[in-house]
Amino acid sequence: MSAVAAPESPRVLFARQAIVDRRGRVAGYELLYRGERDEDGQIPDAEHATCQVLVGAFAEVGLRSAVGGTSAFLNVTERFLCEVDPLPLAPESTVLELLEDAVPSPALLERLHALRAQGFRIALDDFAPGPVADRFLAVADIVKVDLRAHGRPAAERILRDLSGRGLTIVAEKVEDQEEFDWSLAAGAQLFQGYFFCKPVELAGTELRAASLDRLRAAAGLTPPDVGIDEVELALRTDPALSLRLLRYLNSAALSLPQRINSIRHGALMLGPRTVRQWALVLLLSGVGEQRGPLLATALARARTCELVAHAKGAADPDAWFSVGLLSISDVLAGAPLAQVIGELPLAEDVVAALVRREGAKGEALTAAIACERAELPRADAGLYLAAYANAIAWADAHAVAAA
Repeated sequence: MSAVAAPESPRVLFARQAIVDRRGRVAGYELLYRGERDEDGQIPDAEHATCQVLVGAFAEVGLRSAVGGTSAFLNVTERFLCEVDPLPLAPESTVLELLEDAVPSPALLERLHALRAQGFRIALDDFAPGPVADRFLAVADIVKVDLRAHGRPAAERILRDLSGRGLTIVAEKVEDQEEFDWSLAAGAQLFQGYFFCKPVELAGTELRAASLDRLRAAAGLTPPDVGIDEVELALRTDPALSLRLLRYLNSAALSLPQRINSIRHGALMLGPRTVRQWALVLLLSGVGEQRGPLLATALARARTCELVAHAKGAADPDAWFSVGLLSISDVLAGAPLAQVIGELPLAEDVVAALVRREGAKGEALTAAIACERAELPRADAGLYLAAYANAIAWADAHAVAAA
C-alpha cells in the first residue's frame, strides 16, 4: 500500500449505501446527503441536498469513482428535474430516484418520459400504492419499497403486485437475512440495507472452524514487526492465496514497472508493510461467504482509520488499518464479534477498539462506521469525513483487485 497523506477537509458532505442483487453483487449505490437537518431529522431543502450530493461526489472523488463504476442512485425532486435541463449526468450510469412526495403533474410526467428517452432510469422512492403514486408506474423502471414502512404481510403483497408489472423492485431497509429471504421470495430483485454487515450463523462446525483459522492467520499479521516468513506461513492456509497475492501485486492497481515473481520479490519492490497488509486482506476475503460489498466496506473503514492515524501522528497506523479491516470479523465467522475477537491473537488495544470501541482506535472505528451510514461523527467530523471521502474510491478499486 502506498504512502498515506493526511486528508484535506471535504468541501461538501455525502455518503453512500450499496444496492445489491440476490447474489450479493453490487448493482449501484444510493448517494446520501449528510448535512444539517431540522429538529425532526428531516432535510430542510431537498433541492439543495441533491446539489450538495452531486457537488460532493464530483468534487471529492468523481461520480463514477464514488459508486465504484456501478450506477448512482440520486434522490431528485420535481423542481430539480424541471429546472436543471440538461442534467449534467451520464444517463447510462444514473438512476433518478423520485422522492415519495412528488405529484404526478403533466409537466413532471412529460419530463420523466423525456429523461427515459435519453437513457436515464427512473426509480420511485418509498413507494406505497395509491391513486397518486400509481400514476408514476408508467414512467418508472425501478420501484423501491421500504420494508420498515409496512408490516410484513402488506410489504409482501406490494412486492408481489409490483413483480408482475415488469419493473425492477428494490427492497429497502433490509436489516437481516430473514428479511432478505422473504422479500426475495415475494419478488424483490435488488436489496438495500445493512443486512450484509450483520453476522449469519455458519452451518456446520467445520465451516466455522475454517473461518476462524483464516481469521487467526490474518490476526497474526497485524503486529508491525511481522516479516515475510510469517506472511508466507499464514498464506499456507490456502495455497491459492499466494497466487492471488502475486496477481494483485502485478495488477494495474499498483502499476509497477516490472513483474513481481514471488512474495519476497514483492517485499523488496514495495516494502514488507504493503505485502503484509494485502496478505491480511486476501486472508479475510476468503473467509466464510462474501455477502455484497463487504470487503469494500471493510477496506473503506480500514483506510479511513489509517488516514486519520497519519493525520493525528499515531505511531502505529498499521494497527488502525487492522482495526477497520477486522471490524467485519463477526460477519465472516458468523458469530458475535466479542466471541470471535476473543479467539484471535490480537494486541489488547486492538481488542478494546473492536469489542468496546475504546481508545483512539475505537473512536476512529466508530466514526468510520458513522460516515458510511450518513451520520456525522461526534468529534473531528471534518477530518473523518475527508478521510472517508478519500477511502471509498480507494477501497472499491482494491476490493476488485483482491477478488
